[in-house]
Amino acid sequence: MLIKHTTSTFEKLHILGGMASDDILSRPAPGSRTAAPYTSARRNPVPGVYKAAMPNGKTISLMRVMFTDFCKMDCFYCPNSHWVPRKRHAFKVDELASAFMEMHRRHTVNGLFLSSGIAGSGSNTTERLLKVVDAIRNRHGFKGYIHMKVMPGTDYPLVEEAYRLGTRLSVNIETPTAEMMTRLSTMKDMQRDILDPMRWVSDLISRNRYASRGTTIGQATQMVVGAADESDWDIFERMRQLYGEWDFKRVYYAPFQPIRHTPLEEHPPTPMAREHRLYQADWLSRVYKYTSDEMRLAYDDSGFLPHDEDPKQSIAVQNLDTFPLDVNAATRQQLLRVPGIGPTSAERILNNRRAHTIDNWRDLKTMGVVQKRAWPFLRFPGHRPPRARQLKLNLFSEGAKQARKKETKARLGLTKTQPSYNPATCGNSTHPTSCAACPLYGAPGHPGAL
Repeated sequence: MLIKHTTSTFEKLHILGGMASDDILSRPAPGSRTAAPYTSARRNPVPGVYKAAMPNGKTISLMRVMFTDFCKMDCFYCPNSHWVPRKRHAFKVDELASAFMEMHRRHTVNGLFLSSGIAGSGSNTTERLLKVVDAIRNRHGFKGYIHMKVMPGTDYPLVEEAYRLGTRLSVNIETPTAEMMTRLSTMKDMQRDILDPMRWVSDLISRNRYASRGTTIGQATQMVVGAADESDWDIFERMRQLYGEWDFKRVYYAPFQPIRHTPLEEHPPTPMAREHRLYQADWLSRVYKYTSDEMRLAYDDSGFLPHDEDPKQSIAVQNLDTFPLDVNAATRQQLLRVPGIGPTSAERILNNRRAHTIDNWRDLKTMGVVQKRAWPFLRFPGHRPPRARQLKLNLFSEGAKQARKKETKARLGLTKTQPSYNPATCGNSTHPTSCAACPLYGAPGHPGAL
């Protein structure tokens, strides 16, 4: 006898909570102890529960879940797109609302991150998400944090309703420009489906900033890095526009990973180092208030951030004439341009020097300054480093230190040179690069003969 299995709510949480992991909740500040991708939450024994980092460094447990993993879109990179052949699942509105409230009553979660594939149209899917959030807010009385995805192509009345119900809204932009969007999907229109809803959310927040109604306090978005072969500078220019014109709270960066059966399954994955450098550049612009001209110095001629060099250090190296700074006289903005000094340590320096002169590294390290990065760029009584330009700023590279040691040995005549292979005089057809390793080394007529 054939028995039809009905997927339980727990099984749906396990499946649709796992699929929601493609949406990034948050990244800690670059350079912090948790700057690596946060993975410990994935080991949570309760499906669909993840921890998100908050601006104050604490974490919050969220139910992160998709309403459905069915999607009619043809995004070339997405595991939920119609390219991928697999069984799809979906919640009912009351089922998902009740599951969230039960987990909240059990103190398992403190908030909700709700996403979805696009079933039908963007407006139809957003309307279903709104029914879930409305049930949680108005029927169950939940007043806490809800991050809700607004689907591409959602109509304005539904965006306005989402503004009234959500704490934070987001429309995933995925790639910086309309031209690059055509490389990722034939069905999405950048202006109509993504930028217009973003602008509507921004206008609603600005218009009602001091009004009592409405709970949305900001919006965020995500880019899939590397899928459209965009440059880091392309990403930076779009990021600056989102932060500057529309007052976004965060832009998140998801490194592209190829998915089987999708058109981009043969496309190389994006290195995690690139994601890290993008977050560092984002931090410098958003928190440290670096200008576009300053930031351009960190990018190479092709518009990419080097993976082996911190962008803040790279910018400092190219502004050597402004260093070393007097730590007892520099402004906050000047201190923030010093590698090894962040917003917290800059404030501590400003507060401490009101009481006494700063004249030793012990005090600076207590304030949070990273000495091995900051020492060439700071001066104070008792410490005046050589001009950074004279040092060529090979100060942080182990390879450069080894090169200087070799240069010193060569100057003192302590290095031994080996003759190179000369095919005209050596009869060994399998001759290695160095004559010293050749079996014929030292034989009469061999170029390495003594």
